[in-house]
Amino acid sequence: MIANERHTLRVFALDMTLAEVATLRDMDAVLTPGQVVPPLRADAAQRLLGVPVDVAQVDVFHSDDLEAIGLAAYLIEGNAVAEAQITADADMLDAYRGYVMALRAQAFGGQAATLTPAAQLRLMGTYTEEAPPVRFEPLPSQAAKGVLAGGRAPMSDARIGGMVATFVLLFLAALTTLMIWIAG
Repeated sequence: MIANERHTLRVFALDMTLAEVATLRDMDAVLTPGQVVPPLRADAAQRLLGVPVDVAQVDVFHSDDLEAIGLAAYLIEGNAVAEAQITADADMLDAYRGYVMALRAQAFGGQAATLTPAAQLRLMGTYTEEAPPVRFEPLPSQAAKGVLAGGRAPMSDARIGGMVATFVLLFLAALTTLMIWIAG
């Protein structure tokens, strides 16, 4: 992981049983596939990845939970990964049966990190999320329409008079100081 990495998703096969996955979470009972589960415990995630992570940016689920669409489509539609990146791995991703860990780059809080995955983790792929282009919509208010006049406003007569008076006073002060210095 490089510092400030964004829009990157790492997908790991998590070679663990249901009971082992349950121990990674704050749970009392073993869950069945498809049941909503609490997020990973921070210490469990650190043990699996070798570095501390924001567990809100780590998803662990069973591939059977995606049976209707498949893992490849989940990455494309649910995580905005470019379809061109997934094409080469689509068959491997959809054929995998077991637990999956999806790790977003934001899990590292913008810090550089070196992953040292546990033996139960096997990298399936690293993918880049497509960032939608920034679009600027016109503001809806009529007050936002039109063009602002550029440049400075013309100087008023009072401002010009004030500037002349200031210059005259400074000149007189300098002249008085010069006369006192010569006389002294």
